[in-house]
Amino acid sequence: MDSIDGELPPPPSPRRPPLRRPQPDIVDHVLERWRRERPDIDASGKAVTGRVVRLNGLFHRAFQVDFALEEIDEGGFAVLAALRRAGQPFELTPTELNRELLISSGGLTHLVDRLVRRGLVRRRPDDGDRRCVRVILTPAGRKVADRAMVAHAATERRLVSGLTSEERDQLADLLRRLVLSVDGPLPS
Repeated sequence: MDSIDGELPPPPSPRRPPLRRPQPDIVDHVLERWRRERPDIDASGKAVTGRVVRLNGLFHRAFQVDFALEEIDEGGFAVLAALRRAGQPFELTPTELNRELLISSGGLTHLVDRLVRRGLVRRRPDDGDRRCVRVILTPAGRKVADRAMVAHAATERRLVSGLTSEERDQLADLLRRLVLSVDGPLPS
């Protein structure tokens, strides 16, 4: 025993030591080539944007596996998830869905049509405005949304498991700041 009073020393901290010199990734390789070929261009933004773009592709591939298990694609999942997140009675107007999903109305119509054909959502006239429709999650759609979300959340946790909890929180804060600086705050 190494302690004075015969007590055991505290267990080692579960935190990993900070990385001294991270292993180069594909973005470092690209940046180095740009520095060599065009030293007159400041491509330093690519250190962030290149990694965000790279991760976007890697994440989408992983998510496609989850959605394929439920025979839906990312767009279909986005609609089902938005309706499920809305809570009882699991319905939104197309305008509300557009706000949630940030896609064109034509793209939304196509997604909803496919989900209607599968029996995962249905449309009904709005009680307050007969010109408007509501998109409603069916019980079958709710089951698909719930199963897909369980798999999706597990995949998301796996994808960020290379970071500690503190690192994930720090990265989430930095990315939030970046999103707000580029996209602006949520509309009221």
